[in-house]
Amino acid sequence: MKLQPAVKQETGKIALGVAVLTALMVSVFLMLGLFHVSVLLGALLGAAMAVLNFFLMALSVQKAMENMDGMQLPPEEEPADGEEANGDEADEKKQKPISPEALRAKRNMQLSYMGRMALLAAYAVAAVAVDFVHPVAALLPLLFPRIVIFMNGIFARKKGAEAHE
Repeated sequence: MKLQPAVKQETGKIALGVAVLTALMVSVFLMLGLFHVSVLLGALLGAAMAVLNFFLMALSVQKAMENMDGMQLPPEEEPADGEEANGDEADEKKQKPISPEALRAKRNMQLSYMGRMALLAAYAVAAVAVDFVHPVAALLPLLFPRIVIFMNGIFARKKGAEAHE
């Protein structure tokens, strides 16, 4: 499997954002007078785990898309005007058979998610258990990719609005 340029690009964006937020977090520890080498070590490990988690997720999405081999999923149908779904009967009528490729891709994505969450849980337990890593500094960076994605979305929306003016 060849790494797609989009995976490299998005992982780079996340890594840069996580690095900036991690530096900001460490500077807050410094300003509060709570800085210790354990803070730096925790911050570096946490940032690495956050970027690794995102990269593994991106790889699993890429693999799922390759397994789909260009297949398009059928669009989900919505009830026509005035038509309401009546529980299980309506659901049974609407369900379309899912291709084996789509089922395999879905299963692989679920396995990837469970594996990544198990890795993060093991990391969190280790970060709290050891003395040479500050637990807050080690765990807080795990939230940074979400912040970076959120901020990228805001800037992309703002840039799109400016382009239409």
